[in-house]
Amino acid sequence: MKRLTIDPVTRIEGHAKIIIQLDDNGRVAGTEFHVTQVRGFEKFTEGRPYYEMPGITSRICGICPVSHLLASSKACDAIMAVRIPPAAKLLRELVHCAQMVQSHALSFFYLSAPDLLLGMDSDAANRNVLGVIAAHPEMARAGIELRKFGLQIIEGLAQERVHPSWIVPGGVATPLSSGVRDRILSDLPSAKTIADDTIRFFKKVIDNYKDEIESFGTAPTMHAGLVDRKGNLQFYDGGLRFRSPSGEIVEDQIPAEDYAQWIGEASLRESYLKAPYFKPQGFPEGAYRVGPLARINAADRCGTPLADAEFAEFHERFGSPAQSAFLYHYARLIEIIHALEKIELLLADPHILDKHVRATADVNSLEGVA
Repeated sequence: MKRLTIDPVTRIEGHAKIIIQLDDNGRVAGTEFHVTQVRGFEKFTEGRPYYEMPGITSRICGICPVSHLLASSKACDAIMAVRIPPAAKLLRELVHCAQMVQSHALSFFYLSAPDLLLGMDSDAANRNVLGVIAAHPEMARAGIELRKFGLQIIEGLAQERVHPSWIVPGGVATPLSSGVRDRILSDLPSAKTIADDTIRFFKKVIDNYKDEIESFGTAPTMHAGLVDRKGNLQFYDGGLRFRSPSGEIVEDQIPAEDYAQWIGEASLRESYLKAPYFKPQGFPEGAYRVGPLARINAADRCGTPLADAEFAEFHERFGSPAQSAFLYHYARLIEIIHALEKIELLLADPHILDKHVRATADVNSLEGVA
């Protein structure tokens, strides 16, 4: 028996290590993913006023605070039993599309591009964003510009780029100004060009990674993501859909408040990390994936023309559902294109400049889920 240890696992937020057990024939006999830090959010938020929760919850992550802030605020909407104003819903969806752009740009250009552009066997000391800047300055500049575009939308709406407090129970704190809207629209064509150039580049180089696509994270799993009632990809709203490893829809349009009927959490011996699973199938058979690849697999289409064309090409090339974890890179680029198209559509809605952006109430329900 041989033991391989990867410690630390890098390019993630947090600390982790992987242990791989090989048998006498050199085949994998078992793997362990160790996550040792205890965050303690579940305990130290007990007894806090519900309206403090969005600000606290967003601190779970410095990369995707907007996503956590939105989920917590939606749960607070349920506690208040209010329907947020139409403009607030448009603005929340807009800021989340901007969050998807900046987060995916960070992942692709800063964390993945060093491997894709410099080679996975290149010197580890140079295989980072600084190495990309030195060897491929135009690609590095494009990544910086695309991420800046997303962050500037967040800042324009919320006056803060990280951990914004603008999304609140009942809606958002302030309306969108016409000046900010016009500035976003003026910068949008450049962002769309970068996204289009990047996915074209990636589709050319992906043939160099046939071995990775065939062998990296290819175990068949279920996939889960939010979709609307037409099956379109959703970032902000919609129902939860589970798709089987062979592509059938196992369950659809699960509302947030019913999640506990469908999702369980298994405790792991080697990690403080919980392992969510699809309850009807138990653990580990009911393990499922989330994130960009899972969303692209769960949905029937994106719902915007450019992203739909890329969506169709992706599945024609790699199947539906596509199983290789290496394809998360590709899925992120498709989602960036979709988010940019959605930003344009949302800004074209005349209601997005309405001044009424927050509903007020007190506790009207003792439970809220989002």
